Amino acid sequence: MNQTELLESFKCEDWHREVRELALADAEKVKFPTGQAEKWKYSPIHKLSLDEFQMVATHSSESKNPSYSNFIELVDGHLLSEAHSDKYEVTRINHRNQPYDFNTPSDFFAQLNTALSPDPVLIHIPKQAQISKPIIIYNSVSAQSGMSFPKLHVTVGDAANVQIVEIFESDDVRALSIPETRIEIGSDANVKYQQIQANQSQVWQLGRLDIHVGKQSEFDGATVGLGGAYSRMETTCSLHGRGASATLSAIYLGDEEQILDYRTYQEHIGKNTQSNLLFKGVLDDKASSIYTGLIRVHKEASGTNAYQTNRTIKLSEDTWAESVPNLEIENNDVRCSHASTVSPVDDDQRFYLESRGIPTESVDRLIVQGFLNEVVQKLPIESVNESILNMLLEKQQRGHS
Repeated sequence: MNQTELLESFKCEDWHREVRELALADAEKVKFPTGQAEKWKYSPIHKLSLDEFQMVATHSSESKNPSYSNFIELVDGHLLSEAHSDKYEVTRINHRNQPYDFNTPSDFFAQLNTALSPDPVLIHIPKQAQISKPIIIYNSVSAQSGMSFPKLHVTVGDAANVQIVEIFESDDVRALSIPETRIEIGSDANVKYQQIQANQSQVWQLGRLDIHVGKQSEFDGATVGLGGAYSRMETTCSLHGRGASATLSAIYLGDEEQILDYRTYQEHIGKNTQSNLLFKGVLDDKASSIYTGLIRVHKEASGTNAYQTNRTIKLSEDTWAESVPNLEIENNDVRCSHASTVSPVDDDQRFYLESRGIPTESVDRLIVQGFLNEVVQKLPIESVNESILNMLLEKQQRGHS
């Protein structure tokens, strides 16, 4: 499908069509990435051909919403249903007067998302809104050889409090998903965010999460990565306001020949800002993981505290992991550190547990649970933690069955 045919598949106003045309033209200028580019180093991007996938037309599906009041559902990037309270607004971004900034970074897939997202969704949390029940955004992939572009933009007003859960799942199909989520937080606000990626084994997902944190606001976010053939999440957390803080956590479990890829950017711009990142992963069979992280402290960001830790354990000799933390500091009045380890399970630890009468097939599972517990305790949204723990346990048991 050429550029004209792609754009003709969208019914939108002239101004929106112009935005799509510009974004698609920019994507062509940036060009498809290669493994030589630093941000795509170690990735299997050379194996991806967009020609093998097709855009998915609007289709009717049965909603998976079990009458939950804060539930937004997208199928193959199309908005299927939404139910929400009157404490916040949910709109499709398709009118000139909606406050949406279509400017995106000079990244091929970000531009492609802007050009081809069929139903960009805007959630606006007003000033001082207190929303205790999590807002769930459920993204599913259902079309064989489908290519989807979910887009979510969340604006959080000053002194607001909100919890957001974003779920990515798929049918057992071969597909490509390129989601983008942007969260803009005002001053004195509190946002808790939980992302769960549980795609089936043939799905490629190239995701992007951009967070902008305002003055004295707190962002507490966690990612759980379980599925997919190749799953990539690029997270940029920009601390703009004085006293802004962010906690970034992740758990990832890879088995078979999965590749789990995380790129993080902790950007400190305002004074007295703080970020703390802790990622932990477990690899089995022939799975691979990639982690590259950068803490960047701007010249004006005095009083910064920033920490970055990624730890990976390997249950099999056939696994592979790369972990590359980095610092870029332009101010001396800071406290920053990074740490990274990739290691097999300690044989002495295995021997000790077996000597205590624990069955051999249960030993690795217990070691993994103990290893991940530090992050499990940090998961920000308690009401979904039990479901996450069950998913982690199910994947572990499936891997050893």
